[in-house]
Amino acid sequence: MAKKIISCEYDLSRWFIKNHRLLGYDKIVRNNNGRFPDFTMEKKGKAVGVELETLSSNFILHKHNKNKVDEVVCVKKDKELGVEIIEASELEFIPRMTRVSATISQSTDEIFNEMMKNGNYRNKSHAIESAIKMFWEQENDK
Repeated sequence: MAKKIISCEYDLSRWFIKNHRLLGYDKIVRNNNGRFPDFTMEKKGKAVGVELETLSSNFILHKHNKNKVDEVVCVKKDKELGVEIIEASELEFIPRMTRVSATISQSTDEIFNEMMKNGNYRNKSHAIESAIKMFWEQENDK
């Protein structure tokens, strides 16, 4: 059977609301609407704080406190967290975007800052993406 594709945390949240019982939760006590933790659930008669992450490593990236959550539900467990992790094996994570890290020179950073001033770019990532696309188009036109 094909797995359900999840491409962002919002997709995971929508799936979780409909399918939380598959993961052992009895009911949703509270949807915290984007506040940490994402949900307060009932499991075996106890209140459980649950954070949703597409990748378990995003828990660290988002700087969540493992002492303030009981469980993390994720699509893919790619990092141990020191808190219980429930991997939703029914799902497959295919991100819309990929995170890229880059180290740039001071002069390149100054160019970025100038580019940002004209308002044509949302952020440095947007400027990098636009530059790569323009470069690729020029290369393919040769």
